[in-house]
Amino acid sequence: MDNFIFLLPKWCDDVPFQIKAIAVKEAHQAYWKAKGHPKFRSRKNPTQSCYISKSAIKASGIYPRVSGKGLRYSEALPEVPLDGRLVYQYQEWFLSVPHKVEPHVAENQGRVVALDPGVRTFQSFYSEFLAGQIGYDDFGRLARLCYYLDDLISRTSKATGKAKQEMKKAQARIRNKIKNLIKEIHFKTARFLVNNFDVILLPTFESQQMVGKANRKLRSKTVRAMLTWAHYQFKVRLKNKALELGKKVIDVCEAYTSKTVSWTGEVKKVGGSRVISSGGITLDRDLNGARGIFIRSLVDSPTLRSAVVNVC
Repeated sequence: MDNFIFLLPKWCDDVPFQIKAIAVKEAHQAYWKAKGHPKFRSRKNPTQSCYISKSAIKASGIYPRVSGKGLRYSEALPEVPLDGRLVYQYQEWFLSVPHKVEPHVAENQGRVVALDPGVRTFQSFYSEFLAGQIGYDDFGRLARLCYYLDDLISRTSKATGKAKQEMKKAQARIRNKIKNLIKEIHFKTARFLVNNFDVILLPTFESQQMVGKANRKLRSKTVRAMLTWAHYQFKVRLKNKALELGKKVIDVCEAYTSKTVSWTGEVKKVGGSRVISSGGITLDRDLNGARGIFIRSLVDSPTLRSAVVNVC
């Protein structure tokens, strides 16, 4: 390892030894992981990062002797920071610092909620005493930003010189804005669910299989909306938050729940309709799906029975 570091170019001399050592180690691991045939990073993955030792993370900055005293944190550091990474993404810098958190042992009151992820509406939820929708028709704002980004990318390909550089910076700002809006609804939704419920029923929602070009039945606009919502990232975030606060997330099957009328059991062709009707009763299709998941899981899921405590 040391021999490789000494072979680095002259401009690397000012870089701290720990950063260079870990960079060489990661390059070595990536080479062998690719079985001797490494490839360049995808242009669709513009994130860059480097290792930062916990000994270098101080209140005055990161490696203050090298970086100077101009760095400022946007939030307080954890009391006992661990080894982190300095991340550059969409023309912004982030210091990712992991730290240990003691899981919170919450009182299980047996409050169960079923979720139904969607495209027009981010999440619909149904429980014994409460039902509603989160992010109802909110994708319109994201769609406008996406269409503007498409137009900007098209104009950037025809620009040259400084104008092209400025357009690329504008692209990064729009992508960052879209990502921040998605993160906001992810974080707020996860917090709402773990604060109000003890057991969360979350459908698997295999979006990657649904958007595959072979034999798919979804339009390109629907596919884009589904991928922009980043349902899998929300699933990971929700499970992490539930683990931290002592709640439980159970993966359940959602097959036919949108097509099945939850109060009669009848299977209907819904198509692109926003509602489902039967026997003179009309209900939003997403709420009907969440209710169907709730009812099916109460009957078919043995994991749910062990997760819910009888508090009577």
